[in-house]
Amino acid sequence: MSHEETTERIAFHPSTTPRLQGIEGLRAIAACSIVLVHVWGFSTPGESPLGTGSGLDYAISTLSVGVTLFFTLSAFLLYRPFAATIARNAPALSVGAYLRNRILRIAPAYWVILFACAVVLGVVYLPEPGGIGRLSPLPLLENALLLQNYRVTTVGSGIGPAWSLAVELVFYFALPVLVWGAARIARQASDRRGRVLALLAPPLLLLVLGLTGKFVAGTVLPAPPTAGYSHDWHSVVERSFWAQADLFSFGMVVAVAYVEVIDGRLRLPSFWRPLAAVLGFAIFLPCAWTMHMGEHSYLLQNTGEALALALIFAAIVIPDPEAPRSSRVIGLLESPVLVATGVVSYSIFLWHLPLIVWLEDHGFTLGGWGGLLVNTLIIAVPVGLLSALTYHFVEKPALRRKHSMRTDTKVSGVDGQAATPAPAGETAIAQSQA
Repeated sequence: MSHEETTERIAFHPSTTPRLQGIEGLRAIAACSIVLVHVWGFSTPGESPLGTGSGLDYAISTLSVGVTLFFTLSAFLLYRPFAATIARNAPALSVGAYLRNRILRIAPAYWVILFACAVVLGVVYLPEPGGIGRLSPLPLLENALLLQNYRVTTVGSGIGPAWSLAVELVFYFALPVLVWGAARIARQASDRRGRVLALLAPPLLLLVLGLTGKFVAGTVLPAPPTAGYSHDWHSVVERSFWAQADLFSFGMVVAVAYVEVIDGRLRLPSFWRPLAAVLGFAIFLPCAWTMHMGEHSYLLQNTGEALALALIFAAIVIPDPEAPRSSRVIGLLESPVLVATGVVSYSIFLWHLPLIVWLEDHGFTLGGWGGLLVNTLIIAVPVGLLSALTYHFVEKPALRRKHSMRTDTKVSGVDGQAATPAPAGETAIAQSQA
């Protein structure tokens, strides 16, 4: 049975095709790693996390890197179609359609889940330190608009993991500006090489921006690496796009490399894929080992982890016309369970922590290592069920309203030649997974 036939038979599959193989599996891994970190946190019977003193607490907290993986995926998928149009000197994509698609992707499900958790169930974090319950109207509005991270009194409130969604939202709005700047620079180029160099300016800018934000959070507003969820200005900076922008930069570079490989402009040596994977793990392991639960803080190890993930990600998604990708890795990422989980991963990401809070509040969670396993199984059922329902009745109908970003505008090449068309299916793939 072909993969396509298998995908059609599972309960949940992407609403648009074609798509890049492996993406949904990576989304599933990212979401599940974040869920496990939070289950671990609520399986701790005392003040010290499970595994304290053995190093297991540091190892488990590293699973928070799933957020960085989401940033890498977003940067790659969203920058790639824009990078392709600039590199090929093709007609510009519609920014209006892009923004509409972004809102349709994140807002409907987020608003439904936020209302359910913040108003009906009352299991979200309150502006008051340590408080859990129902949000009052003003904090609820701030959370609905993903503005909660920008005030000392509301940072960290609402659905806990949504702090990263607020960061994503800024990236969504910043990307068209970055693309406009790259396009302006590209117009001055005399050939494709110059246009590709122009495409590297936005990720370089985000890298510098993120590093400066980390510097300010760690030096100007000093605090321990684990203190980024408090009601203070350190947390406001650390939970902002300013301090997280560098985590998007490497995925954007992979997007540029992908376009160049697809168009036959970049030929990689036969050993590049295993080299990229080995180098990625070689960078990731020491960064994770020395993080000491400082994930997504001002520590430069976070930047190192983003680079490592991008290298591993590139080894998975960048094709090689002369040497097909490892069927073993792709086969695992394209397994029906991972694909189905990846498709509903956004709802999983939003539902899981409020449900963990609700289950603990009602005495359904256990402490200790045995509790970690039991809690994972207990939480998986309601999270999976609610995520599937949210996807089918909220996310999927919204995604069907997305518009093509292609325009009918015809432009001549900046170097006096006709624009190069995209390969068949390239634009459809780019937009189906964004």
